[in-house]
Amino acid sequence: MVRETYTRRQARDYDERNYHGDAVNLIKGLDKYQLYELYEIVIEKLSYGTTMKREKELLAVKKVIEEKKGLDTSRLHRARQGRSEMAKEGAHGEKSGRTTVNRKKG
Repeated sequence: MVRETYTRRQARDYDERNYHGDAVNLIKGLDKYQLYELYEIVIEKLSYGTTMKREKELLAVKKVIEEKKGLDTSRLHRARQGRSEMAKEGAHGEKSGRTTVNRKKG
C-alpha cells in the first residue's frame, strides 16, 4: 500500500483542468473587435484580487488572445499598459482647448 504524502497547499493547487483548451474554445467564434474587448475585460479583472482558480482562467484567456495571429500588438499593449501620461493629460487635462475666449473688440 503506497501512501501519497502531500501538503495542504499542494492539494489545494492540484488541478487537472485544461485552462488553455477552455480558453481556446472560448475565443473560437469571436471576431477581432470582440477579442480586443475581451482582452480589456480580462486585464481589468486581473487587477482585482481573486481566487487562484479564477486567476488561472483569466491568465489562460489572456495568453491565448496574445498568441492569436492577426491582432494588433500595439492595441493589446495599450490595453495592458493604459494610455500614456501625455495622452491622459491632453484628453482630460486642466487646460485642454482654448482657455481664453477670443471676443470681438470694439
